[in-house]
Amino acid sequence: SQRRVRDTNYITNNLRSEMSVTSEATLQSDAASRKRRKLWLGAGFVGCIAGSIAFAGPFLSPVLRKHCLPYLPATENTVKLLLSELKGARGPLIDLGSGDGRVVIAAAKQGFTAHGIELNIWLVLYSRFRSLLSGTSSRTKFYRANLWKTNLSQYNTIIVFGGEGMMSDLSVKLKQETTPQTDIVSCRFPLDPQIWDTHSMIEDGHNPLWRYKQNSD
Repeated sequence: SQRRVRDTNYITNNLRSEMSVTSEATLQSDAASRKRRKLWLGAGFVGCIAGSIAFAGPFLSPVLRKHCLPYLPATENTVKLLLSELKGARGPLIDLGSGDGRVVIAAAKQGFTAHGIELNIWLVLYSRFRSLLSGTSSRTKFYRANLWKTNLSQYNTIIVFGGEGMMSDLSVKLKQETTPQTDIVSCRFPLDPQIWDTHSMIEDGHNPLWRYKQNSD
């Protein structure tokens, strides 16, 4: 009888010991699993943030030209008024600082052979993708180029989305590289009035448009 009791106690103690070891191992495993899960979640969060910055950065940060300009896309109404002003114009068109390509693509839909130059390579690639989706890629070209180093003499229509500080220098460049047949439309800021006479003007809230042609004399 006493031997049975001793055997029972022995078995019970062993079971308790094994259960204790198993419970401790389980707790350690759960803790390790939670730690790994937190690490993966943290890595995923950091990855999402980094990916968002990598994607959005080129669209939000200033693009360094001769003068520092932010990426400010044209409104739908501005594009509509711009193309209405150019109704009847023909020949190759260029958009200086073409951003996401919306003006170039809209011009191509209206029948222009349209080019866009932009320093930001991500915006250039995005513009090409948009043009492909819109079915206008055969009539558009987007280049990563500096407008100050681009010869504009081959274009009959020039669209400018410039900053106030660059308009004087740009006015000189346009005077040297255009003819009386060239149509120029400047959005948001006018060309230098000492160099250019306004052909017409359209008010569009905070985004007025000025149209220019060189005098033939």
